[in-house]
Amino acid sequence: MISHQDLPVILHNEKRGLLTVEDGRLDVLQLSRDGRPPKRLLSTPLKNFLRAYLAPLKSDQQSKHPNNRRLDLHSLAQKDHSLRLVKLHVLVEPINIAEAEQWVDNIMSASYQSIKPFRKVLLLVNPVGGKGKAKSIVHETVLPILEAAGCVVDMRVTTHRLHAEEITRDIDLEYDVIATASGDGLVYEVLNGLAVRPDARKALRIPVAPIPTGSANAVCINLFGVEDTFNIPLSCLNIIKGRLLPIDLCSVLLLPSNVRRFSFLSTAIGLMVDLDIGTENLRWMGDVRFTVGFLKGLAANKSSKCRLKLKVVESDKVEMARKAREQARARKGTKVVGGGVNPLIDGVKKLDVNGGTDGSGAVDDGAAAEDDGKDDYIPDHGPIHDAKPLEPDSTWLTIESTKSKTSTKMNNASTQSLNGALSSPQNKNDWMDGQGILYFYAGMMPWVARDLMQWPVAISGDGLIDVVVQRVAPRMVMVNAINAAAEGDIYWLDEQHYYKVSAFIAENLDKANQPIFTIDGEAFPWDSFHVDVHPRIANLLSLDGEFFASKFVQKHEQKR
Repeated sequence: MISHQDLPVILHNEKRGLLTVEDGRLDVLQLSRDGRPPKRLLSTPLKNFLRAYLAPLKSDQQSKHPNNRRLDLHSLAQKDHSLRLVKLHVLVEPINIAEAEQWVDNIMSASYQSIKPFRKVLLLVNPVGGKGKAKSIVHETVLPILEAAGCVVDMRVTTHRLHAEEITRDIDLEYDVIATASGDGLVYEVLNGLAVRPDARKALRIPVAPIPTGSANAVCINLFGVEDTFNIPLSCLNIIKGRLLPIDLCSVLLLPSNVRRFSFLSTAIGLMVDLDIGTENLRWMGDVRFTVGFLKGLAANKSSKCRLKLKVVESDKVEMARKAREQARARKGTKVVGGGVNPLIDGVKKLDVNGGTDGSGAVDDGAAAEDDGKDDYIPDHGPIHDAKPLEPDSTWLTIESTKSKTSTKMNNASTQSLNGALSSPQNKNDWMDGQGILYFYAGMMPWVARDLMQWPVAISGDGLIDVVVQRVAPRMVMVNAINAAAEGDIYWLDEQHYYKVSAFIAENLDKANQPIFTIDGEAFPWDSFHVDVHPRIANLLSLDGEFFASKFVQKHEQKR
């Protein structure tokens, strides 16, 4: 079968045109009759191309061109640093109709590769999240893009707290994607709703794709990077073409109530609780509210009274950074972002344009196969096992902070702490008894906010929790560290103890003055809680199947 790369068309202005696909780009050219070079009307990478299809002529076109066919082209076009939806309608003459049918198949195959087009999307919208503009953003930007790509959208607006959890707990598993127009809170609700189902392991295969309309958008930062955190069209492209990104979930068992919640992002004690829950009234500020909360917390600089028990897997900062850098280097150059190949190369026509699902409705692009290679393999589609209190042994690390006030006297060593750490990273990561804990922060992704990369060596789906135990330090040390937080360089701060753990326990030693802790930014009463990991049990969508590669892992060089 002969495939064609170029397709002659009649443009909207009745002039002759040419559609050409080459080097992973679609160009729409207007041809001239006097031999001058063609005028480029549109040039877009195939990774941004949404849909091509032959459609019936409009009534006014039928009288002029009764035997022609209309060809519709939908794409996201780049302008400066933003994306916008572009819809082009051209005409195909009878002599070129068979060629046009083949051309449409080719460009769709090249644009989507193994990704299933026309996904069925459950779109959950939180109308009061962030600045309260989610509904208008969805109607003005999100729905037009998804519909232009041929997605089937089931939109539901949440009306109360945990509504998304109720919805996902009871839905039929017929969707390819669950999209959330909100902040991280709706992602938290969706995953908890899926995780408590009797078929949780099957339900959690349906990936979640966030649209950043909330005040806290950590997932979008980790997927798209700091500069594109609020890029709505890019998040829509992720819904349309994103690849599976398996992630771990943490089981958080609250005692003595025996309530269990699931965490995908973080658990926090101390200052990080205050800056989150304590700034609820500042949601209108967006994620700047967290910086304000951090500065207020530093003014108090109080120690959190608690006992931590950590099942430590790795505690060498230099070694953890080296592994993160090596993994980032291994992934570099192997990424495929939403398609974008020449349709005449490598037998693209052999690909199944219609894609497919595994019967659960979940996207299946080969990124998270469960099959262990055995012919008699039966996937586990049942529930997640019940949580039980952890039983630490002598190999676990115990850290205890009982003092209300800890000495934070400035000296030459402390004033030079951050600068020295950044210029010469070392492994000064041993906890000393008697030190006060400013905050405890356990996370699963590098960024928690655009100005705070708290866990720069976190690796998605590695089955480990990255834990920071920040000891009380002189205020100026912490204030100076703010500038280093955005790129993760506070990791090297001597006062910041960093561990990779597979489980931990946090016990409250001052319930009257510190009654709560947070799970993914949600407040819970704190007596004690036990946390362990369910590796790679849930999925997000990512345009390259990975988290955004930070400058930290790209620039880090081992110095010790």
